Amino acid sequence: MYSLGLNGSLYMGAKSLNTQQLAIQTIGNNLSNINTPGYARERANLVESEVLTNGEGAIGTGSSVSSIESVRSSLLDGMVQQSLGAQGYADDQSNLTATVQTALGETFSSTASSGGTASTTSAGAIQTAMSTFFGALQSLAASPSSSTARQDVTQDASSLATELNNAYTRIQQVQSGTATDASSITDQINQLSKTIASLNQQIIQVQSASGGTADSLVDTRTADLEQLSSLVNVTSTTQGNGTITVALADAPSVTLVDGDNGGGAGSTQSLSVSFNPTSTTPLTVSASTTGALGAGIPSGGSLGSHLETANVQIGAPAANGGTGLLAQLDTVANSLKSQMNTANAAGYDLQGNAGGAFFTGTGAANLAVSAAIKANPSLIAAAGATGAPLDGSNAQNMADTLQNSSAVLPAFQNIVTGVANTASNAATNQTTQDGVTSQLQTQRQSVSGVSVDEEMTNLISFQQAYSASARFITTISSLYNTLVNETQ
Repeated sequence: MYSLGLNGSLYMGAKSLNTQQLAIQTIGNNLSNINTPGYARERANLVESEVLTNGEGAIGTGSSVSSIESVRSSLLDGMVQQSLGAQGYADDQSNLTATVQTALGETFSSTASSGGTASTTSAGAIQTAMSTFFGALQSLAASPSSSTARQDVTQDASSLATELNNAYTRIQQVQSGTATDASSITDQINQLSKTIASLNQQIIQVQSASGGTADSLVDTRTADLEQLSSLVNVTSTTQGNGTITVALADAPSVTLVDGDNGGGAGSTQSLSVSFNPTSTTPLTVSASTTGALGAGIPSGGSLGSHLETANVQIGAPAANGGTGLLAQLDTVANSLKSQMNTANAAGYDLQGNAGGAFFTGTGAANLAVSAAIKANPSLIAAAGATGAPLDGSNAQNMADTLQNSSAVLPAFQNIVTGVANTASNAATNQTTQDGVTSQLQTQRQSVSGVSVDEEMTNLISFQQAYSASARFITTISSLYNTLVNETQ
């Protein structure tokens, strides 16, 4: 029968000690990184060592660690990465739409009463100013020669115009701030691209030098890739040499990381944004080589959310072809101006002269009461016929026209409702997407995460094996002593 002999047995015992020690060290590394973002637990793969044979038989030579590998699921990693892009979009969209709603400063809700009849509740500076202005016109109709009534109409009209001006300016500031944030996001994207490219290079160097894996670098790269995914929706492809290639999901020709190139170096591209508030598409993203990307590209991640808010929800002014919130406010302001000017021109002022323009301006940004009427409220054409200065029929016509016009107060309330619905839907989508991402991360954690209970169980097993190997070596040492003593 084939035998290793005492020397072979001692070697086998020592190798077993090293094997168990390496496995214990792997467990220690897992436990120390239990809270490290992106870390995937490592596993020491034990295999039976080579078997020695001769004509008399065969005998094993113990065990060894064939490799230490990170336990990962490429499927779950990919799903988490995609979900983080959706979550980044949903989180920012919820915050941005809420900010837009705050900037508008209005609320409008519809509720059903106990009798089943719908009722509405309006609140906010603009809606209040509209109602006050309409009321002032009715008071003027009742007292057309009253200087106080005329002054009230002028002041209330100016207050309404100012509130529209202020809301418009606040929303423009939100749009400008969104563009500034988008620029900061592209800076982060470019920096992360460079970092991932650097990690690609380090992974190649480690694998070339040792012939093994660079698990810690891969973990760091995974965490950076997921952070990048939350900023912009990307696709990543693992290459045969262990590196990854990262490109925009909406524009695959725009490669952010290719091997050890990233953030604009070599064959890769960097991103930048440009903002022109008077353009039909105010906020655009460009790639350093490809140039300006299409409207709404990228569509995901934080950057996609910023584009959606700046270009779609807020948009350009009506005069520049916009259809978003700014253009809608322009439409209401211009309807108010047009209808009020037409109605005022149809009547006669306190001196019996035909009325002139009541409002001036080209939209919500600069709507104002005409300088002439501000200086002389007697120019308000409250009368329905010349020579009858005490007639307030045209003032009543103004009030009725504005109150019954679907293009003024109801149109503005539709704007407020639309903004509120957008904010509400964004908040709901955020809650849903956060839940989806959390669930996927929990699933991945069950595969790649570090379990203290599991690691401690394995630790006890390897510790016992280590102790047994030590006792085995002690026994072989004792046999050596016996053999030496008997031969003396």
